[in-house]
Amino acid sequence: MRLERLGRALGDWEGTGPDDSPLLRSLRNESRSEVEAKGRAQGLADAVREVLRSRGAECSERFFAELPEALARGGGVESRLAIAAAFACEGERDFLARIRAR
Repeated sequence: MRLERLGRALGDWEGTGPDDSPLLRSLRNESRSEVEAKGRAQGLADAVREVLRSRGAECSERFFAELPEALARGGGVESRLAIAAAFACEGERDFLARIRAR
């Protein structure tokens, strides 16, 4: 905490901020990208969950809990493919097989 205050004080004195540092700027951008990707995966998982539940597909609560991570893995699954798999699958194993086969 003291180092943070010292850094802010020195930045104020020099007229610089965190975005003036290439390393800090890069780390912030990377962090934002990760947060955005997780948000997209969670939104897609919510949509897939609703499709599967509305169709009466047999899926465990564990599957639904792990779904955002499964959709984000390997750079993510396209929304249209995940929704198509949700409409076509028989259950969670079939859904996972379909998105892995993409």
